[in-house]
Amino acid sequence: MKRWLVLLSIPLLILDCSNKKKGLLLLPFLGLGDGSTETKAETASAGDGAFTVVGLETTDPTQVTSPEGNTTGDTTSNTTNGDQSSSTTPEVATPAPTTVNNDTTVVVVDQTSGGSFNFETNITVPVTVVVANEAGPVANAPVTVTESTTTGEPNVVGTGTTDSNGSVTIPISVPPTVNTVDVSIIGVNPTTGEVVEITGSAPVQQPATGSTSGTGTVVVAPVVNVGTTNFQPVNGCVQAVDTDCDGIANVYDEFPEDPSLASTARSGRYTIAFEDMYPSAGDADLNDHSTIFNTEMDKTPTNKVKTIRGTYTHVAKGAGYNHELRLALDVPTNANVQVSYLDGSGNTWNGCASAPKYTANVAGDCTGGNLNSAQLKRGVLLLPSSDKTLFGKKNAPSAGTTFSINDFVRGVTAQVTITFEEPVDLNVTKNLVGGHLNYFLAINQKTDGVFRQIYRPGYFKDAKGKDSYLDKNGFPWAIVVPGVFNHPTEGADIRKSSTTGYYFFNTWMTSNGVEHKDWYLHVDQIPTASRPSYVVRVSDFYVDNGFSAYLIKAVRKNAFEVSASLIVVGAALGFLMKKRLEKQQAA
Repeated sequence: MKRWLVLLSIPLLILDCSNKKKGLLLLPFLGLGDGSTETKAETASAGDGAFTVVGLETTDPTQVTSPEGNTTGDTTSNTTNGDQSSSTTPEVATPAPTTVNNDTTVVVVDQTSGGSFNFETNITVPVTVVVANEAGPVANAPVTVTESTTTGEPNVVGTGTTDSNGSVTIPISVPPTVNTVDVSIIGVNPTTGEVVEITGSAPVQQPATGSTSGTGTVVVAPVVNVGTTNFQPVNGCVQAVDTDCDGIANVYDEFPEDPSLASTARSGRYTIAFEDMYPSAGDADLNDHSTIFNTEMDKTPTNKVKTIRGTYTHVAKGAGYNHELRLALDVPTNANVQVSYLDGSGNTWNGCASAPKYTANVAGDCTGGNLNSAQLKRGVLLLPSSDKTLFGKKNAPSAGTTFSINDFVRGVTAQVTITFEEPVDLNVTKNLVGGHLNYFLAINQKTDGVFRQIYRPGYFKDAKGKDSYLDKNGFPWAIVVPGVFNHPTEGADIRKSSTTGYYFFNTWMTSNGVEHKDWYLHVDQIPTASRPSYVVRVSDFYVDNGFSAYLIKAVRKNAFEVSASLIVVGAALGFLMKKRLEKQQAA
């Protein structure tokens, strides 16, 4: 078996990975798509992240206007084709390199919105970058913020352009496993005409002072003050660096030939889990409806969203009620919605149309189509009635009962694409909380004649300012967890570590998210004679087609390389099969 894996890996290793956005296709063999993330051991602090200068290629130096006075004496030169001629032979000054120094400071930020903890596992924080040169503030310099922890490759989490004060503040939202983000600033050395990139890192977390457990972290808002010499914005567009001239360098531009689009923000895998006894607190087991999902958002150079793509797989129904999962979008434009469904075996599923609906008069249910802003706000159907999407199975056994991989049933998967007529800023009308969209659960039970709906905390508050979706003890009816969430068994209160194994959930909750941001990674899943298992090991049972998904994505971006790889694989397999047949015939 190992020999086969090695042989299959060879053509994948030869793929061109020179572009920063391209990931090595060998990654699927190394666990791509397993839902796990690693936390770096390093702890970020103020001043960390040495900024460096990287030269970028240009094909036509005349696209950059250098200031006068780069040379001494009366010199005439032509560098367009690399030739240089001079009518005199004066001493020529050596072009000065671009140099930088930075002073990164951090400010602790309050994510609790005035004391109301929203149970968001993501870190939402502003990153401020200030750029100045020897002449003063550097305006109109494009800044890109990325992180590589979530997907293993640079993932653009925000872009911006410095203002007249040389400053730009970029809001980002990243998983708690991300300790630092990378910052890129594109400009030009005016003494050489060389396009350069200033790169460095900035902390977004650091240890909490006075933490009794020693594991607390606080979210910090970094301010990166970059002082430079021989650095200024590019004069015009250097197409060798920015093909479509949209202000986003090709190394970070997912659409280098489309000026209307710049990057694709990828969430990585998450799980959204609901307790459905609203308005009662219920048993707090967060397994009544659980869905594994990931999203992609195609963004413009100004961070507006043009297209949302999402995949949603139903994995738990620990409830007697039936529910449907929807996405509400409060946007001032229309959108085209495309939706398709697969059953647990990966075959086309056609059961949506016959499933009951608990949100009335919504166009596009099951079929998609062109929806107006009112229809989008009412909610796009992602997964229909839960008794259909898990075929009657719950994946939420009673505590202590035997539950193995043979008992686990993978539910229906929805693949949804939403393309807006005009790009939208999802932050304007609070379509995002903690970096995630406004998902809600509609239930087949009514309150005052209307089917109940459950949202995550952070979206709705009553007249007194209380969050409508936190119970009297501050516990939510919905939560989003990074990766594949091992939800509690039926009736096991997640707040009680003695009955669920999640040792640090309650500490995380009562500390307003300061302590144990990675609580979901610490769970005792192994039953003993005196203590049965109180969680369902979904991460062990859930099998993802991550390699296929990655290959599809790679084909879209690297069609030639992938085609060549498949040809090589086919030739190698054909050669091996031929040799084996020859040996059998010889025997």
